[in-house]
Amino acid sequence: MFKIGDKVSFLDEVGVFTVIEIISENEVIVEDEHGFDRKCNVLELSLYNARAFDGVEISTFENRDFKVNPFKKATRNNTNIPIVDLHIEHLLDAHGHMNNHQIVLFQLDVCKREIDKKIKNGTTQFVIVHGVGTGRLKDEVRYLLHSYPNLEYMDEHYSGRGMGATKVFVK
Repeated sequence: MFKIGDKVSFLDEVGVFTVIEIISENEVIVEDEHGFDRKCNVLELSLYNARAFDGVEISTFENRDFKVNPFKKATRNNTNIPIVDLHIEHLLDAHGHMNNHQIVLFQLDVCKREIDKKIKNGTTQFVIVHGVGTGRLKDEVRYLLHSYPNLEYMDEHYSGRGMGATKVFVK
């Protein structure tokens, strides 16, 4: 599945790793940007594509008279809902010099700016992708969302990997 030299990322962690050794068809050794090696199962990894979202245009349908029901059963066609992706590798070209605290603060700053922009533009709903990880960024995003009196939010599936996103509704 993977070959030596492939750039990969963990499904539940932030960061880009390089495959340096293949132990078996189920296990590989990866190296992080700091040079540390780590043995892992291939089911924990996905190929990293830095340009996965290049050229993707997200269109929105805005109608302020339309009342959004957050409890309505979700449909599969959510292509017109704007997405705010907080994965650090999508926000910065290089983040190896930052510790986890600095990364989370940067992600929250981007999140706040995007929320303010969406409200100002009259967006009625959008999705914030925070990843599944340990839940620290999710908790901080929820705390930030709670500070806005005109927002409601709920868990949202993202990329079939679990509850790695939050859907936001503007009242």
